[in-house]
Amino acid sequence: MAVGRRGSAQQSDAEGIVKWLAGYDEAFNARDLDQLATYYYPDVTIFEGAGVNDGWADYRDRHLGPELKAFENLEFGHSEVQANLAPDGMAAYVTARYFIKAKMGERTLDNVGLATYVIVKADDGTWKIRHSHTSGRARQRPPG
Repeated sequence: MAVGRRGSAQQSDAEGIVKWLAGYDEAFNARDLDQLATYYYPDVTIFEGAGVNDGWADYRDRHLGPELKAFENLEFGHSEVQANLAPDGMAAYVTARYFIKAKMGERTLDNVGLATYVIVKADDGTWKIRHSHTSGRARQRPPG
């Protein structure tokens, strides 16, 4: 996590965001759509590659939900997480690397990518994803 020159409150919030994203990874690996819903605003925008989902229900029903049902042996996680808080501490953008491995029928998925999340602190003090943008590709294998 990048800390830089932050006050102790901002550093604490940034560390909390890193833990929050680890909780997201746990919910994703558990394929728990109800828990994943708690991480998103209902009107979230999702950019993944060249695809766009408009709202949690669209993302859940037309993208994430069907994929999670199809995945076997799912492994997903983030690394190199950097939380960058707005001066008022009510919003942040988060950058990270991610990986996903799974089997989908005869296809094996082994991808790595980059993610940017715009998150906003909700009235109850929890972080919610307002916008997500990810891009990935198949993991490069060393020659030979």
